[in-house]
Amino acid sequence: MKNRFAVLSLFFLMSCSSLQVNYPLCEFPKHSPFPGGVINKIVELSPSQVKAINKEKIYLCKVSKNQWRILFPIKLSSETNSIISPLEEERILTVKISSKNYRESRINIENQDLVTPPERYLERIKKESALTREAMRVNSKMIHSSLKMTPPTLGVKSSEFGVKRFINDQPRNRHTGLDIAAPIGTEITSPLSGRVVLVGDFFYRGKTVFLDHGGGLITTYSHMNKVVVNKGQFIRKNGPIGEVGKTGRVTGPHLHWQIVLFGVPVDPELFLDLNF
Repeated sequence: MKNRFAVLSLFFLMSCSSLQVNYPLCEFPKHSPFPGGVINKIVELSPSQVKAINKEKIYLCKVSKNQWRILFPIKLSSETNSIISPLEEERILTVKISSKNYRESRINIENQDLVTPPERYLERIKKESALTREAMRVNSKMIHSSLKMTPPTLGVKSSEFGVKRFINDQPRNRHTGLDIAAPIGTEITSPLSGRVVLVGDFFYRGKTVFLDHGGGLITTYSHMNKVVVNKGQFIRKNGPIGEVGKTGRVTGPHLHWQIVLFGVPVDPELFLDLNF
């Protein structure tokens, strides 16, 4: 009788363990509540609240039965001390934006057509801008529970995200990517698995690739010398994309790498392994 009881107890314990739910790690960049950063918080949500959340603006990952980790981009133009409410439908979370100082960068470009494009290029630039805006807003169902990325190329950081730029002493748009200087021909690889949604040779960006990583997360690679992928192709993490170059508006060979979340550029360095 004792043996029978022991067997039944063991069976019960094994049955319970088989019902245990294993939730993903949900490895997101650390909480960085400043312009160009990301909001990373765990919140408790009911099924109805989860259903009500706009998945076009919030990256979600379930960490327990009723808890979710959210990732939300902060625009570079956000004002210090302003209040952001990512879950605006439910008003569950508010975050105060802290300050961050970004340096200035001043460069000179001799080719005036690249500084102030002549009228003959304007229609091309307009069409290319529409293409890139559309690609940056792709939101496929593919989701990663870990957003840890590897550097896309080997080189030296030549310009960080958020820099206030002046070209020939004229103020320009803020730098919304990370520049990595490297010799022409240096290999560029995908920091995270994804699908190619745009390949082109653009006036400003030069030879460029856009990768969709799902859930509103897009990465871009510009000024390439050579592209080795095609639109629609799935690229595994660390798979080859192309080579570093100096195409488009540049002063030297480098990779311009962007990370865009729901159409908002954020600091790529936040997604590298050391920032988790």
